[in-house]
Amino acid sequence: MAKYADVYSSKLEIVVSILLNGGTQMILDGDNHNLARLNATMAFYFEEWMEVEVKESKAIFSWSKAYELYVADNHTLVSYYRKRIPCACLDEKYKEEKSVKKMGLCFNLNCSLPERKAERSKMFCCTRCGDVNYCSVECQKDDWKAHRQYCVVIAAKKAAFDSKQS
Repeated sequence: MAKYADVYSSKLEIVVSILLNGGTQMILDGDNHNLARLNATMAFYFEEWMEVEVKESKAIFSWSKAYELYVADNHTLVSYYRKRIPCACLDEKYKEEKSVKKMGLCFNLNCSLPERKAERSKMFCCTRCGDVNYCSVECQKDDWKAHRQYCVVIAAKKAAFDSKQS
């Protein structure tokens, strides 16, 4: 992969820029926030792919974070775009949205909350893999059987990556 890193990086950076531009414009126009979410998810995917596969600066691709963007509330969506664009065009929209609490997705498929969403600041992150969030300790315990195999693999990949870095 390193042989083509420059080619991949420059082309994918253009693709990410186009996706961010399109999504930002959709938000500003008040159009189709679902398509803006899709653009954000795809931009995130390509950014993560470059970090993991091309630049080798990150251990794993965070599928859970990508999915959270795909189902993001408007506050999270505007924040995502605002951090990645060089202009201040989303500042007003951010001021409108910032009073709305950011919502996160509980990764327990059996979660009883509507759409499995909870206030992000009150969620619990898996301390082993750090890749998934839960709305409560009960949901985390309930999901452990399903999450365990994924968790062990992700934690091992992160540990191997960290040991190579030091």
